[in-house]
Amino acid sequence: MFSILMAVALAAATPGQTADTPVAGQWESAIRNKGGIGNILEFSPDGRVTQISAMMSDATWAIQGEWLRTTYTNEETGKLQDSLVKIEYQGLDRFVEKDENDAEQGYSERIGDRPVTDAPLVGEWCSLFLDTLTTYRQFTSDGRLFVRLPVTVLRGTYTVSGDTLEVTIAGQPGRYPFRIEEGRLVIKNRDDAERVYKRSPSNLLKGY
Repeated sequence: MFSILMAVALAAATPGQTADTPVAGQWESAIRNKGGIGNILEFSPDGRVTQISAMMSDATWAIQGEWLRTTYTNEETGKLQDSLVKIEYQGLDRFVEKDENDAEQGYSERIGDRPVTDAPLVGEWCSLFLDTLTTYRQFTSDGRLFVRLPVTVLRGTYTVSGDTLEVTIAGQPGRYPFRIEEGRLVIKNRDDAERVYKRSPSNLLKGY
């Protein structure tokens, strides 16, 4: 979102008051870097703002017998790639992933409500990445897959004054011109570079 936000540590802030504004809700980077990293912004109605730096991936999924096939765009090459992993359900709210040698690669547990569907994988799940970071995945009923791995979380407050966002993080205030253009949020940083955000297509990390 803002260059200054990335330089400060995680901090809580006291919410203020703000009226309904066009920035309210959750947004994410329209363009990610080659590692799939971008920012997720959430502007709450009570004046809180959260910025999450996260690894993100959007893919499609399909079950083929015991196997889960996912198809995604490689952020570095821009080419489509397939991934295949064996799925073993352990009840309705947990599944294990295995390789072709039946060796366990990890497990996921359901978060949130269980959707009313005949497809047991549909819904939201979390798992551990490198035993330290939590990865969140959402499998939709129409075959889409959203993956979000939050790395850095920054919290603060905001107000909107005309076409300017006034944001305070860890006691550091900033003023940033913005506009809504073709449904996207465009924010100008202090170095005059523009950052473009789109509405988040996934429910993951809302209210995080």
